[in-house]
Amino acid sequence: MRNYLVFNTLQKSSGDEDTGRCFALSAHVNPNPIMSLSWVNDAMCQLDDEIRYASQSDACVMLTGESGVGKRFAADMIHQASRRRRAPFVVVNGTDALGSRATEDTSITDPVHSGLLRTAHTGTLLIQEIENITAPAQEQLLHFIDRARTGATDVRLMTATSVNLFERVQAGEFRDDLYYRLNVIHFVIPPLRERPEDIPLMFHHYLSLHIQTEAPRLSTAARQRLVEYPWPGNVRELKTITRKLSAQELPDVIEPEHLPCPIGQ
Repeated sequence: MRNYLVFNTLQKSSGDEDTGRCFALSAHVNPNPIMSLSWVNDAMCQLDDEIRYASQSDACVMLTGESGVGKRFAADMIHQASRRRRAPFVVVNGTDALGSRATEDTSITDPVHSGLLRTAHTGTLLIQEIENITAPAQEQLLHFIDRARTGATDVRLMTATSVNLFERVQAGEFRDDLYYRLNVIHFVIPPLRERPEDIPLMFHHYLSLHIQTEAPRLSTAARQRLVEYPWPGNVRELKTITRKLSAQELPDVIEPEHLPCPIGQ
């Protein structure tokens, strides 16, 4: 079973232990606060502005994009720029916390009363893979949103999906009333291949983070290889590539032959 993550740059929530018993999941704190990038791509610059604007609201946010594009990164940016930034940012997969165990007996995974929401109290709850939650869990989530509207709970809800959730609504696989309540603010994050001008910037950023110093510069040829590569794994794949590079001795200038396969071949 996957872990859910509690991101809080100040301290660990006192409710972590109870949450672990409730869901048989572990929790930990992300020690690194979010770092914002100065985008080159126009669509990402606009998205960055809209994300900062969304941080001023408590409305539900839906993030859509291919696997690995950075939906959780965007949700964390919203949280860190919001009034809730000193409270926990809780990330959970829908199947783990709401889907696989959700039955007609809501005593196990009722999100309104669970330790999970106690952990996220006054903070933000991000449910990833929202398309995978079961019908009973969808009903539970509706109850939670209703309680939040009346002030009975104080948690901002965000969801993330890599599918067209409206198509699931049309197919009768996802409740339309829940969809419209979740989809108040909607961000579509483009895949990395559609914003190639940002790739060298992100490569340098993540490599510098891994080696904890300024990363070597890219040669023109190496930069071209990075930009032309289709990045099927998106930002997640890019971060893996930079992590691999950080484990070896780096030259003053990174050439194509220094890049891991299949980029460097």
